[in-house]
Amino acid sequence: MMKTLLTYSILILFIAGGLNAQTDSERQVWPSPPDRARIKHVLTISSFESFESKRDFFSDVFTFIFGSEQTSNWLVQPVGIAVSSSGKIYVADPGASGVHIIDQKEKEYDFIYETDEGNFRSPVGCAVSDDGIIFISDSERGDILALDDDYDVEFQIKDHLVRPTGIQIHGERLYVTDTGQHKIIVFALDGKYITEFGQRGDAAGEFNYPVQLATRDSLFILDAVNYRVQKFSFSGAFSSMFGRQGNVSGRFASPKAIALDSDGNMYITDALMDNFQIFNNKNELLLVVGKKGTGDGEFMTPNGIAIDQEDKIYVLDSLNRRIQIFQYLK
Repeated sequence: MMKTLLTYSILILFIAGGLNAQTDSERQVWPSPPDRARIKHVLTISSFESFESKRDFFSDVFTFIFGSEQTSNWLVQPVGIAVSSSGKIYVADPGASGVHIIDQKEKEYDFIYETDEGNFRSPVGCAVSDDGIIFISDSERGDILALDDDYDVEFQIKDHLVRPTGIQIHGERLYVTDTGQHKIIVFALDGKYITEFGQRGDAAGEFNYPVQLATRDSLFILDAVNYRVQKFSFSGAFSSMFGRQGNVSGRFASPKAIALDSDGNMYITDALMDNFQIFNNKNELLLVVGKKGTGDGEFMTPNGIAIDQEDKIYVLDSLNRRIQIFQYLK
């Protein structure tokens, strides 16, 4: 078995500040008082700096893999994120050519960059099934690997794919945005091909570099270079779309990822506006969260976004090399 895992406890990280937790009185909220808060900043997961007692070990490993400039930050170029029902965070990081896995309950961290099918090259998407199978899309390899909870390869999905990026599971199906083919491809959870839909264009049901998707009662596709979100049935029937290009609130300058909360509100990260915008199911803008910066609630090129079963919002703050966690307040 060709596989390399870096596994260690991150208990010290929680204690010493690599996870920047705030008291209720310190937390940032949106909108600002006196309006009722709807989004609250909870936590920032930032770096390896808290592992002072193990720094020599981390330096050796990360210098070997990435070079000395990478030893102070664990994330290099995070793009895709998923959160399992058990609270594990999975981050696809093409800059590190691997996948970071944070077990919030056990306070452990794993990093995978090799598998039985060879090294990851540009992992960009991840999803986790209810039975713990981890699906990782690699846009450079042009495939999706399905890993078990020991990170062994269960199977590889390669046929019909060119440049797979975003992936989402709904029911017994895996939905994939293939950015290179400007279409959505659907597989069963055992990897068998089911169907596909879409082609390049700007008409309804067509795509121009779709990058990410989200599922709830429907399938929501982030059609990036058309600067819009398109909604489909799970069988691929077009339903509706919204969005326009622009660098003002309610429009999209460089949309990167989409997620849905338990009320069906859409959260869309924008790398040029350094924020995420929240829209309701009528496509109306509800709230803008964030601005350019390095503080909590600020971003430098936000990318992937995921929302867990408790409506915690996980945002990859890419150039700041960190994960920011927020809470949707009903």
